[in-house]
Amino acid sequence: MAPKILIISSYSGSMVSVRPEAEMVLRLKKQGMEIDVMSDPQSTYADIFRENGIHIYPYQPKRKISLREIRYIRKVLCEGNYDIIHVFNNKAVTNAVFAARKLPVKMVTYRGYTGHLLWYKPTSHISHLHPKVNKITCVSDGVKNHVRRQLFFNKDKAVTLYKGHDPEWYNDIQPYTRKQLGIPENAFLIGCVANARPMKGIPNLIKASYHLRDQNDIHFLLIGKNMNTNYHRKWIRESPLKRNFHIPGFKKDVLNHLAACDVMVLPSVKGEGLSKVTIEAMSTGLPVIATNIGGNPELVLHEQTGLLVDPKAPKQIAKAITTLRDNEAMRKKLGEAARQHIMNNYHIDQTVKEIKNFYESLIRER
Repeated sequence: MAPKILIISSYSGSMVSVRPEAEMVLRLKKQGMEIDVMSDPQSTYADIFRENGIHIYPYQPKRKISLREIRYIRKVLCEGNYDIIHVFNNKAVTNAVFAARKLPVKMVTYRGYTGHLLWYKPTSHISHLHPKVNKITCVSDGVKNHVRRQLFFNKDKAVTLYKGHDPEWYNDIQPYTRKQLGIPENAFLIGCVANARPMKGIPNLIKASYHLRDQNDIHFLLIGKNMNTNYHRKWIRESPLKRNFHIPGFKKDVLNHLAACDVMVLPSVKGEGLSKVTIEAMSTGLPVIATNIGGNPELVLHEQTGLLVDPKAPKQIAKAITTLRDNEAMRKKLGEAARQHIMNNYHIDQTVKEIKNFYESLIRER
């Protein structure tokens, strides 16, 4: 008999952003798994879940610790008689560990990035490191290795389960023309997509342009929140290519912008688990330059599916850009290999198979 599972997560946002996890839930349901979801009732996938027989508890935890939220989750666990609770939402983890106290339900949490979870931080021990947590599913080996370093005992509690994609999801993405983007037709276009927090290392990409003096055909397209801050503008003003930076900011049609680029750069300095935008770029056959941190080396195999550079190394980024700019055959080879790498190792069907086996084996554990 299949285990009964409650998943707590957030499915708000664009279809593209929530699709990998939501499709995993749908496909598990279609394979006979008994799954209910606790999420925002107005979320992107809510109606699709209902149409496929997935019950939705219309509730989204808003605070890290809330007595009301603890009581609600515990009530659902008791009434639903669940075998497993899998919590993907960070704000729900701390509430869920208290809600599941002394209940026979197995608890699984999700970890999507490195850092912050540290054995010496008291808050870590009321979330993922709480003794009630049976397993921590990590989005990459890089994240898993970080989590295991925080565990004194039972390091196997942390396991890698990739969030799978399907390259066919991106077959219909139509790239915008350079004219639509206000960029010269002959430009070699570098794309970068991020919510530009400090960990994303955007200044290092901007500084890479300092090493591209007189390379006037190279342009930069910076897509995402907080790209156009005074802090980033300061670095751009000092660039010899300052007129070649284009900052559309946050865009719902981000993939149409990205598909217009020749190369994508991910200049992160820390925290990367398994970059979704990198998977999306690779799925469309776009070559990627990424820093050698976290889960990036699992996606970007150096000189096989992309190019890796050291974090905080603008000169290396500049060299990688010119290498790909000057070698069209290499760009094509890396792009094709990148798409195949996603197909072979990060496909949604493989993820569903692995997590189904994971749930079933977890129930068998004493």
